[in-house]
Amino acid sequence: MRARLGPALALAAALLGGAFSAPTLAQPIPPERILRMVPNADLQTLDPINTTAGVVQSHAHMVYDQLFGRDEQQRPQPQMVGSHGVSPDGLVWRFTLRDGLSFHDGAPVTAADVVASLRRWGARDPHGRQIMAITASLTPEADGKTVVWTLRRPYSLMLDALSKPAGNMPAIMPARIAATDPFTNIQDATGSGPFIFVREEWVPGSRVVYRRNPNYVPRSEPASGTAGGKRAHVDRVEWLNIANAQTAVLALIQGEIDFVESPGVDFLPMLQRRGQRLVRINTLGAPGMIRMNHIHPPFNDPRAREALMLLVNQEEILQAMFPDPSLYQVCHAFFVCGSRQETNAGVPQGLGSAAAKERARQLLRESGYDGSPIVIMDPTDNPFVHAATLVLAQQMQQVGFRTDVQAMDFASMAGRRANRRPPAEGGWHIGLTFWNGLGASDPVGNVPMQASCERAWPGWPCDAEHQALIDAFPYAANAEERRRILEALHVSAYRLVPYVPYGQWYLPAAHTPRLSGVLSMPGIIMAWNIQKAAR
Repeated sequence: MRARLGPALALAAALLGGAFSAPTLAQPIPPERILRMVPNADLQTLDPINTTAGVVQSHAHMVYDQLFGRDEQQRPQPQMVGSHGVSPDGLVWRFTLRDGLSFHDGAPVTAADVVASLRRWGARDPHGRQIMAITASLTPEADGKTVVWTLRRPYSLMLDALSKPAGNMPAIMPARIAATDPFTNIQDATGSGPFIFVREEWVPGSRVVYRRNPNYVPRSEPASGTAGGKRAHVDRVEWLNIANAQTAVLALIQGEIDFVESPGVDFLPMLQRRGQRLVRINTLGAPGMIRMNHIHPPFNDPRAREALMLLVNQEEILQAMFPDPSLYQVCHAFFVCGSRQETNAGVPQGLGSAAAKERARQLLRESGYDGSPIVIMDPTDNPFVHAATLVLAQQMQQVGFRTDVQAMDFASMAGRRANRRPPAEGGWHIGLTFWNGLGASDPVGNVPMQASCERAWPGWPCDAEHQALIDAFPYAANAEERRRILEALHVSAYRLVPYVPYGQWYLPAAHTPRLSGVLSMPGIIMAWNIQKAAR
């Protein structure tokens, strides 16, 4: 049987050479058992350890499980673990797997698989690197189900690290795959999660397909975030890469697709009028980040970075990005407004004001800036980041920067920002991006906050005092000391300026009213728990 495409998807298929043509299925699947979703980006890689890209982390949650999940209140909950405990001195952790766990190839999940997976994760993730640095041993026990992790000093955020849903998800994969060098992308997406990746139907740039894992044994608790019982109520999930927002919205309204992660702000009123459901699945929103290159002039001088921080008027930028003020807020908190880690310690008064811009002009002169063009990467395929980039360039020109705004797509910007050469030789000065609010709210997991020099995220901030505060955070003796370190880190961030916040926004997802059971988790789309009513 070959499914027929509606007019909106037929248009998308025509634009992409027919890539959305439905495959011939051995047995017809009822329409209510097929879930069609449009994620906010195309899936280009399968490895959740090698990238922090949100779409890859969403893919990982489809096919992998982790030892602990996070409920909607961001509390760690056992997931693959049946029982666990820690010694009174906090040095020895024991994790025993629950019954019924198996990989998609039929092999049972063993403690050896867990150890190999955690070691690979620990080589890349900020939390993982901290934990591995204090690890005395990480070994499977003879029963094949128990992992013993012995530390040289207590790590108070162990369960937070093992349950993190975004950034670098600690996905449990077969040991044979986890043996892949952590800096090399895996090619095999065999996991033990509720859905199975259908590789033969993967068309990068067009479509990703998953089928229900018939052997998955969900937990008995109700689903909440990435925790609880992951029950798949559909047999097939299709991710369709429809870059044109209007096409995706029309397909949703016409019932050809079921869910759009990022429908585009201009179409939200139309979706509401046409009876579609708008839901804020990302409860912490997305903080915007202006990333500077710290290794080349002028932003290798802290005075130039401070000048940029002072001149940015968030309200002007946000107004250009979003017509509806209910979708955004001015936020100067590096660890996200509305999070448990929100603080305004160290925030200068009057950022973006006339007085702040005058101070920025003075700092720019003191930094020795010679008037050379500032190369700003402009991802024109992302409408709201493109709008923010253009407004930022105007604001910079007002205090004496010369700007060279260079158009490219978001993927090209992501590739170029890894280039450490001088801007005149193919490098860059500035690139605007945004982050998952959950990841940015974590003082250790906020990757752009790291100041570990050549090991830092592109931009490469380098400051031992600042990095020491990040490294000290998990070792605080109590909540009071942790808060003290958090606020000292925030003050340090406004001294170092690893990046400049340019606001925080909350874009709802949209789905057909035929869906129920859609779960919320910042930065992640999840297909389990969703039920689709028949027409």
